[in-house]
Amino acid sequence: MSETISKAGLEFNVDRMHPIHRRWWGVAAKLLGAIAIGGVLMAIWYWGIEPYEARMEEALAELGPWAPVIFIGFFILTTPWFFPESVLAVAAGAIFGIWWGLLWVAVAGTATAVGMYWLGHTVLRDSVERRLSKHPKIRAIDQAASEKGLELVFLLRLAPINYTVLNWLLGVSRVRFKTFLLSCIGMFPGNLATVYVGYAARHTADLATRVKTHQGLAPGDSIVHEITIYGGLVVSLLVSIIVARVALKAIRQSGGPALPE
Repeated sequence: MSETISKAGLEFNVDRMHPIHRRWWGVAAKLLGAIAIGGVLMAIWYWGIEPYEARMEEALAELGPWAPVIFIGFFILTTPWFFPESVLAVAAGAIFGIWWGLLWVAVAGTATAVGMYWLGHTVLRDSVERRLSKHPKIRAIDQAASEKGLELVFLLRLAPINYTVLNWLLGVSRVRFKTFLLSCIGMFPGNLATVYVGYAARHTADLATRVKTHQGLAPGDSIVHEITIYGGLVVSLLVSIIVARVALKAIRQSGGPALPE
C-alpha cells in the first residue's frame, strides 16, 4: 500500500519512486549503465585525446604549478552556466591522477558553489528566482532545504541532483552560508567516481599503447595492480550509486521533497 508522509508543508509518497531506485536489480542496472558510460569516456580519450597526449603533457609541464590554477579557473567560469562538471572531473582524473585530480575538483567545486551562493544572494537573485518559480518540484526542494537545515541539504548533495541546479537553488534559498558550505562535503562520492573514470581512461589508453607497440606492462606494474585499478573503478562507481540511493531513501523517510525521477 502506498504511504504518504506530510511534513514541513509537503506531501511525499513513499512508494512514488520507480522500482529501479529501490531494488537490487535496479542498482545493478545503474552500475552497468555507469560502467558503459565509463567505457564511452575511455573510448573518447583513446581515439580523440590520446593521439595528442604527448603535446598535452609538454604543455602541462611548461605550465607547472599554473596547471591546476588554470583548471580551477576554467571550472569556476564555466560550470555555473551548465558546462558539465562531470566532464571536467573526468579530465582532472586523466590529467592529474586520482588524488591530485580529486583535490583540484573538490577545491574548484567548493569555490564554484560559494561563488554561486553569493551571486544567488545578491546580483542574480531575482533572475534565478524567476526561473526556478517555473518548476514546482524544484521550489519544493527550496522550501524543504530552508526549513530542515544541514541534514537535508547534505542528503540533497548526495542525491543524484545536478550540482549546478542545486547550487543556484540553494543560493537563493534561506539556507545559511555555514550550512551550505558544510554540505559541500556531500559532493565527494560523486567527484571520486568521475575522477576515477578519467584516471582509468588515461591508464587504459596508456596500457593499450604499450600493448600495441609490444612493450608489455610498464616497469613496476603487474596483473595484480591492473586488477586493483579496475576493481577500484567498479567499487567507486558502485559506492556512488549506493550513496545516492541511500540519500534518496533518507530524504523520502524524512518527509523531504519529491525529487524529479
